[in-house]
Amino acid sequence: MKIAIPLTGTRGDVQPAVALGLELRRRGHDVLVGAPPNLVEFTRLAGLDAVPCGPDVAQLYSSEEGQRALAAGSSLKLMRMVGQQMDEYGERFNREVIEVCGGADVVVSTLLTEDRAASVTEATDTPLVTMHGFPGRACRSYPFPGALPPDRTYPAAVNALTWGVSENVRRVVFLKYLAALRKDLGLGFSAATPSEMLAKRGVPEVQIYDPAFVPGLAEEWDERRPLVGFLELGRDARERIGEGADRHAELLSWIDAGDPPLYCGFGSMPIRDVASTIAMVERVAAAMDRRVVVSAGWSDLAARESTAGDRVHYTGAVAHDVVFDRCAAAVHHGGIGTTYESLRAGLPTLVCSVSFDQPMWGGQLTRMGVGAHVPFVQLDEARLTAGLETVLRPDTVRRAQDLGARLRSRGDAVARTAQIVEDAAR
Repeated sequence: MKIAIPLTGTRGDVQPAVALGLELRRRGHDVLVGAPPNLVEFTRLAGLDAVPCGPDVAQLYSSEEGQRALAAGSSLKLMRMVGQQMDEYGERFNREVIEVCGGADVVVSTLLTEDRAASVTEATDTPLVTMHGFPGRACRSYPFPGALPPDRTYPAAVNALTWGVSENVRRVVFLKYLAALRKDLGLGFSAATPSEMLAKRGVPEVQIYDPAFVPGLAEEWDERRPLVGFLELGRDARERIGEGADRHAELLSWIDAGDPPLYCGFGSMPIRDVASTIAMVERVAAAMDRRVVVSAGWSDLAARESTAGDRVHYTGAVAHDVVFDRCAAAVHHGGIGTTYESLRAGLPTLVCSVSFDQPMWGGQLTRMGVGAHVPFVQLDEARLTAGLETVLRPDTVRRAQDLGARLRSRGDAVARTAQIVEDAAR
């Protein structure tokens, strides 16, 4: 069976789909991934056939406009920015999704590509499965991620209202490009949202995050939206992409030479004021008498890779499953992939969110008692210190360790999702 997986976004968006693709290939299927240009090599090294698809989001986020939108911390502003950028790559993105899906027996999309995949598979009468890394459909349990401050709960009616607003914004921002795609495919004009299009066809919407993170949501949704858990990339694939323990020999040696350090990293979120971030982390580490590993991600901090000190060690991107087990707590942007990795390791986690689903996860970790949350735009020395004091409290550490043990016992998410894809094809 030929399976197409068109993707866009950051590594956090791509990696779970790669994990699924490897399982589908292991089951004997022919898998083709359409990956962002900057992640094609990552996908190929992991073991899958890949072709470029969509924009380089790292480049978009690193632009002056992207930096301003990230600094504002607004999901709706970021959505509008992406819509504006579509003028440059929208038509090409349409063509690339069509090419990736050509001849497929089933297509697997994500929340970021399901709008295009819905029309392409409608035109070819091809089964579709979509995967959501955070709640991306209207519900009464939670508001649209990023729409409201995440540090409190809201009435069900208010939550529902935020979804209506967000769906209409998405409709307006992307309608022009989806209308052009439907015309090229020989389909009639439709103003329906992706949610409406997929519901009409009964498309499975697999929720690739753990139900423990969103109490009440599984009970609100039906079997078309199963919460399967996070799709974890196996150690063999991590070795192939260069994330083995041997690659981190110097870092691991530094970690093992003292007390378990804190981990501080912001994944694919570029840091605008690198110098002040460095100074803040160093001052807080000194004041708390803590050692800290600072992971650069895509930011300019990468220039400080392997600069070891007595208290702070700067490094590039790290293999979370290798490093986190040796740490005392984690500080990061709160993307669901990194959040899962830190909690799976049993680390109490301070989320310094930027936008999209990150504030939601920060709020959820606070409510669960396994972490704390500070919007990155508000992060300063006092808030970083207070957040770390919260996550390092014995009761927070204990709850995080208990949750980690539960997460480590749930290892069937990839297999369950692969079965859903096979069933949809039949």
